[in-house]
Amino acid sequence: MEQKRPADIIQELLDYLWNGLGLEEKGWKRLKKGDFKKKMKNGLTYQIWFDRSRYNYIDYEIGHGNVEVGFSCIIKQGDDYLYSFRIEPTTGGSFFRMLTEDLRLNTGLLDTFLPLVKANYLDFIDRFEADPVEALQPVCAPFTEAEDYSWFIYVREQMVERYGTAEQMEEYRRQAELRGTPGHKAKNWMGSMLFHLSHANDVDQAWASSRTREELDQVVEPFVQAKRQTGQWTQEDEAGYQLYRQETDPKKRTFRVWYLIANPRGLPKEFVQKELEFRWKLFPEKKEETK
Repeated sequence: MEQKRPADIIQELLDYLWNGLGLEEKGWKRLKKGDFKKKMKNGLTYQIWFDRSRYNYIDYEIGHGNVEVGFSCIIKQGDDYLYSFRIEPTTGGSFFRMLTEDLRLNTGLLDTFLPLVKANYLDFIDRFEADPVEALQPVCAPFTEAEDYSWFIYVREQMVERYGTAEQMEEYRRQAELRGTPGHKAKNWMGSMLFHLSHANDVDQAWASSRTREELDQVVEPFVQAKRQTGQWTQEDEAGYQLYRQETDPKKRTFRVWYLIANPRGLPKEFVQKELEFRWKLFPEKKEETK
């Protein structure tokens, strides 16, 4: 097979995204370091920029490599970042592994990026250039997430202030306050965890999917009572517990239990043991690593 350096793979990646997104026809430029940029006469700059992992390497002798890249799609004015669209790897962190098992560019992964970038960034730019107020309407909350948490959008206050209406600014600030409430914090942190666990390789997905509500109640209820009795129970815990009570998906219900019982600090030793037992069933590979 043709042997390539990480820089060659990244060049292929840039070519693939550049062509797949059709940026040249839209008046974009490619910078020397590889980023994509479009500068507008009104002072706005549209940019897609890429981070390279410092641990990138390819070793063909042992058949292993690590070429990781992260990227963000941004709209800025001067030094102010007004709008950011980011795609989050299922494994967490900010870098995507760009190699297939046979050390080639993972075009299958890139094919999942293209429609997301078009829908949540390039199409947004088209709408924004045509009518800023209308474009901002569906995203005027400060933080927009996909249902599965695979991508998220940040809209800065300056964006709404400069291009939105007074009503949109009021809604933006209301949403910012709302995001600080215990219910929203629990929903967001729990939701992020559900996404990662649903895609994790070290989770026993079949075991998580086959737990009954009765089994899970027997695990979680003693933790809830113990935390309440010891004064450790917070409003955020209560909000997370209510989300568990409302969950109808068996697998997500199991993951919500894990969120509620993990790290049982300050509880008697039997709770630590119960948490370990649950952990080893949910993450059986980690138990083997410990052995």
